[in-house]
Amino acid sequence: MAITYTLKKASEESGLSMRTLQYAIVRGELESFLIGRRRLVPVRSLEKFLFRKKIPPTAQRAERGES
Repeated sequence: MAITYTLKKASEESGLSMRTLQYAIVRGELESFLIGRRRLVPVRSLEKFLFRKKIPPTAQRAERGES
């Protein structure tokens, strides 16, 4: 069993696009690291991202102070 995935493999395993994963990395929602020029995503980080508790959109607006 692998402990890290390349971004391409993480995309294949999760069913999400590489761009979606890249956005999640930039937002800090998905951990990753570079080794040389390769971006690697720990399997546990990907699992945590995929199974995170989601906040309903109305609750998100309330947290930001929007009506």
